[in-house]
Amino acid sequence: MIKVYKHSHFKADIFGHGGNKRTAQINELLNAAGIVFEEVDFDKYEPAANHIKSFIKGGLIFKNLGKGFKTNYAIGRYLLKFEYFIKDCKPELFIWESTSGYYLLLAEILYKYKIPFIAIPHNIESLVNGNVSEFSKKKSPIWFNEEINFLRLANKVFTISREENWLLSLYGLAPHYLPYFPPKDLTDHFLNINKKRSKKKNNSTGKKKLLLLGTFHNPPTLKGYLEIIDVLADLSFVDVKVAGFGSELLEVTTFGTNISVLGTLSFEELASTIEEADYALIHQEPSSGALTRITELLLCGLPILANNSASRSYYNAPGVTTYSDTDELIALLRGTTDTQFFCIERPIEENKFIKILNITND
Repeated sequence: MIKVYKHSHFKADIFGHGGNKRTAQINELLNAAGIVFEEVDFDKYEPAANHIKSFIKGGLIFKNLGKGFKTNYAIGRYLLKFEYFIKDCKPELFIWESTSGYYLLLAEILYKYKIPFIAIPHNIESLVNGNVSEFSKKKSPIWFNEEINFLRLANKVFTISREENWLLSLYGLAPHYLPYFPPKDLTDHFLNINKKRSKKKNNSTGKKKLLLLGTFHNPPTLKGYLEIIDVLADLSFVDVKVAGFGSELLEVTTFGTNISVLGTLSFEELASTIEEADYALIHQEPSSGALTRITELLLCGLPILANNSASRSYYNAPGVTTYSDTDELIALLRGTTDTQFFCIERPIEENKFIKILNITND
């Protein structure tokens, strides 16, 4: 059996935020493929502080970027810690989720030492509004080519969204598509919510109950929801509940009387809130990746109204209605739509991922 190592910026946690859940999904698929792996703690391989080797090593790479002293030192420090890890552990296969920041340099070292590795970016970082390259200091999306040149070094690349898959293929990367689907234990929780929703009586209040759910530490989510809440506050025929990690940020803001900010909820509290809702409303600024909560809410049997940006990878999916602007959204809210539908199935792409892992692991 070969020595397999893995690194993610996120701890696997089925009740955490989207990054935690994506890592949990990947870990479950690795286990399903029979791959025994070890998570790397790169802090164990930190070079000595102000090590002259770090500065020298960092100065020898990306000479055309006009880097400063601090950037040279940081680059060298990360290159050294990655090399120390490889020399100590001698990996034969590496699963690389941490495709952001200075951890992009990991691709350079794995490629240099001829270690096969699979890149599974949670999203294309250079396409997230406001993200800045650690190397050239360029703002998104100008440093897109920098990022894909690192991804290009991987033996395989799996994207979470269809749009990223299409885009990378235009640049010759031949990526695979691996959509998010929650691990089995979490899926079972959502299906239980679905069962309870199916027994729910029709809403007799006359108001449509909307749930705005997300991770509000994520700038595209926060900005998008602030924009749409201003619109919803003027609609007397909707009742809006706002919930999710970091939604406490909105508690100091005064909204209309039809807007309630619930904050971060326990899973039991969230389940109850989903059961009571008529629709989930997701409004996001343009960004990369794909929203994990769409799959989860569909499993719960909760219909979704989503703007074009939030709907990426989910266009025409059963249970997802996409709107282009606020006028179209208001028209949808004034109309009548079914509030229950059949559940989605596990994506066949997971089986393809397992098959590729088994071939790589042979």
